[in-house]
Amino acid sequence: MPPQPPRLPDPPDPPTVRYRFGPFDLDVRAGELRKHGIRLRFGQQTLQILLMLLKRPGEVVLREDIRTTLWPDNTVVEFDHSINAAIQRLRDALGDSAEEPRYIETLTRRGYRFLAQVVAETPIATPPLPVPASPPPLTRLRSKWVVLLAGLAVCAVALAGLGWIPKGTAERKFTLSLGAIGEPVLSPDGSAALYRGSLGLFLRRMDSLAETSLYPSTLNDRPAWSPDGTQIVFLSSEGLIRIRLPHGAREPVWPEARVTRGYSVGDNGNILVAVSRGGQVGLYLVSPGSGAPLRVEVPGFSHGSFYEPELLPGSEDFLFTWSSPGEDQAGIYLARMKHGRVVREPILLRRNITAGHFAPSAGGRLLFVQEDNLFAQKLDVAGGKLVGDPQPIAQGVMSNRTFRRALFSTSRNGMLGWRSGKAALAQLTWFDRHGQSLETAGPAFEASDLRLSPDEKHVLISIGSTVAGVLDSHRDALVRLPGTSSSVWMPDSLNVVYGRKPTGQLLQRNLASGIEREIGKVPAVGSVRAVSSDGKVLLYTLDQRVYSYQLGAPPNPAPPQPILDGTVQIGFSPDSRWIVYARRTPASNRPTIFVQPFAFSGLPTPISDEGGRGAVWRGDGKEILYLNGNKIFAVPVEIKGNELRAGERKPLFEVRPPIGLTGDSQPLAVTRDGSRILFAQAVESTESRTAYVMTAWDRALKP
Repeated sequence: MPPQPPRLPDPPDPPTVRYRFGPFDLDVRAGELRKHGIRLRFGQQTLQILLMLLKRPGEVVLREDIRTTLWPDNTVVEFDHSINAAIQRLRDALGDSAEEPRYIETLTRRGYRFLAQVVAETPIATPPLPVPASPPPLTRLRSKWVVLLAGLAVCAVALAGLGWIPKGTAERKFTLSLGAIGEPVLSPDGSAALYRGSLGLFLRRMDSLAETSLYPSTLNDRPAWSPDGTQIVFLSSEGLIRIRLPHGAREPVWPEARVTRGYSVGDNGNILVAVSRGGQVGLYLVSPGSGAPLRVEVPGFSHGSFYEPELLPGSEDFLFTWSSPGEDQAGIYLARMKHGRVVREPILLRRNITAGHFAPSAGGRLLFVQEDNLFAQKLDVAGGKLVGDPQPIAQGVMSNRTFRRALFSTSRNGMLGWRSGKAALAQLTWFDRHGQSLETAGPAFEASDLRLSPDEKHVLISIGSTVAGVLDSHRDALVRLPGTSSSVWMPDSLNVVYGRKPTGQLLQRNLASGIEREIGKVPAVGSVRAVSSDGKVLLYTLDQRVYSYQLGAPPNPAPPQPILDGTVQIGFSPDSRWIVYARRTPASNRPTIFVQPFAFSGLPTPISDEGGRGAVWRGDGKEILYLNGNKIFAVPVEIKGNELRAGERKPLFEVRPPIGLTGDSQPLAVTRDGSRILFAQAVESTESRTAYVMTAWDRALKP
């Protein structure tokens, strides 16, 4: 009998490399704990204690075990005090307390127990991919390998969606990656996808890797297909325009449209669009060759905003989403319209954070996202009701509550496309000037605006398009301000000013007492943007025009004065003699930062020449900071009399801007001396989000 080879020992179990619990993520190899992606800083001994607890959730970790782990070999140390201090630092980092523990429970004189659910991850062994001798040129899909895989994927999708594969296979469900192309908007027949990026609008057919540039500048809203797939409609700096495929010229549809919240093209060529005008988002119908858009009056829906209107195929019915001021959840409604008039009272289908969309597949379904998952529920359009229970379709679908939008689309023949991810949240994060994360403040939220109080003790934030809140600049406690969306500080750091859109009232609220008083009234107000250092002048925007208004004026105050057009964001200098603003120029669709006198006449001075947004003037007047792409820049400023000199701009560090920022968003603040910078940092990186398509998604649904 030939000798047997020696038996090799079984390989050891792979080590756990990551622990997740709540919003926290411990990377064991890197020795880093992160909250919502933001690194928390404390010593290695504290991390070792946390690791001991995470390895044995629900079990008691004895103080003696901690002592022997942290101080072996009978090291002489006052370990009782050291353990207590480390546990306290850990609780502070987790936002926990000994009295009402969520994570760490104390067992007196014995040890500690970890209470929360823990997910442990181990590495998965995978064969290495071949590495090219030299890096290939970057493409929109990031790498040669992603392009190859995406090519195979889209070809398979095209074959399945268009019936070019053997009989029976077209009804099988495939989920395939399209790579990092953003949000795919599928054509009605599923044969192509539109997607937008910083370089404009692109089209790619599902049977090709080639992309076709349709529009070379940034879009202000996502595009929409005509039902026959021969035209697309989208919003840009030129207003709402149409392109006839494949090589048609741009045709103006509604040049005056500037801010929209979704639109849909009907079977007869009508376009139903939600447009912001006069501080309100209303519904308008644009008919081919009819001239001016027609306002669609929806009975009972006068004070609030419409989102994502959708004309249903083969009928006079349409969907829309509606939310009232200060409302957390929105309502998804079904209505019927003839010749621009609503003829059936809107029916509430469901309450949801974001809008839903209709798919004719499987007898007609309403698709919507909840808790980052995509669901489908049967919709009886004639009866005006949902039938049966929602059924899950896909996990991890990105959404944006600011625009009441979930990033998915469907074709009319059972194709589904979406962008992977979660709800687009941001975490207020303090940085030093080198980009080192120092600490976080407040909960994760839907980023829109943040404003540091003049005394730098509190932060005023806008949460999506619904409510505002105020928090300590270094703590998590958030106090919501009912009835407000956009607000600004008064110079005393005790009062805030906001506008009531339906009435045009300008109100001042004392944060200590909660008492409000009217300090002015204008015909209409969009967003309040800034108050002068003496508290006498308010700047506000309405339909991309900036107005100034005298606060505390006599009984018959002067009417608001328009001062700038096409401006998307504006603020005062510390002495209020100058204004800094972002505005698109005729030469570029990207906003450019300007400074110009406010209290005297003078020409504007450009601060950025390659785009910029969110400009903020330091409290000592020496510097202007702004965001361009994913990088924060600083420009030194020197003022002598009525002259301003701007120095050379300097890049500071990179950040992760959250999706959902609008043209007038203010995601950036800075302390008076410029040493600390506050930014609404995206919880998730959006660059690595992948687009997916699924064929025959409706086949597995219950009738």
